[in-house]
Amino acid sequence: MTPRVLALPALVLLAVACSGPPPASPATTTSAPASASASAESPAPADTVIPEPPPVATASAKPELLPPSDSGDPRERLMRNHFNETALIRTAVINGALSEAIAPASALAKMDGLGSVKASWQPSIEALQSASRKFTQTPDISGAAALVADIGLACGSCHRVAGGPKLTLGSPPPAADTSVKTRMKRHIWAVERLWEGVYAPSDASWKAGVDALAGDQFPKEVLDKGGVHARSAATRFTTLVAGAGTKKKAEERGALYASLLGTCSSCHLTAREKK
Repeated sequence: MTPRVLALPALVLLAVACSGPPPASPATTTSAPASASASAESPAPADTVIPEPPPVATASAKPELLPPSDSGDPRERLMRNHFNETALIRTAVINGALSEAIAPASALAKMDGLGSVKASWQPSIEALQSASRKFTQTPDISGAAALVADIGLACGSCHRVAGGPKLTLGSPPPAADTSVKTRMKRHIWAVERLWEGVYAPSDASWKAGVDALAGDQFPKEVLDKGGVHARSAATRFTTLVAGAGTKKKAEERGALYASLLGTCSSCHLTAREKK
């Protein structure tokens, strides 16, 4: 399972100033991608390397998804589908376009092709399905962000029981500098690591994401474009990141991730209105 993720508050604003898709996220794994149920049912063999998916895109772009698997294993195809569904859901929430989350969330809830599973996996699968179904009933960003975290936590709980996926960090985050474009890329890289920390779950990925975001400041020209809402979101973002390293429990990390996601979405909406 190769994980990826989305942009943060700054990204939102930064997306306005940048063009082109963000860089591919570096984590690699020897398991297949992404949903609690999928990897739980049939983890990929140890010698299987799944191609690395790109990160979730910015507000002005569509997410790039994993290509269909050419494997004859239906469960590997299912895992790829689930990875893509979660990527689409997260992108929709980041962009503040909740209607775009409904179709992939409905597909994720169906679990078509899963087959029979161990009894120990069933609670996680049911939690994943429940969170996915609720997207059709969620009227606001904060509720949708919480459901994304619930999906990640359900994946993580099943992965712990099933013994996978095993992630390794690849290349380091983009170097920090003063350019808006580089800052956006760095934030995308970092938030992807936080998502891995929730759904893999991976302590190393969580720490890498927190370290990459710690102390990163928002350029004044970006905050000026977003006005008071951008400055408020940046302050909220900084506060959340400052406490992220202390989060050790899965539920704590999920809650913080949801808060970051909601901040990200509000910034995207503000930036869109200011364009």
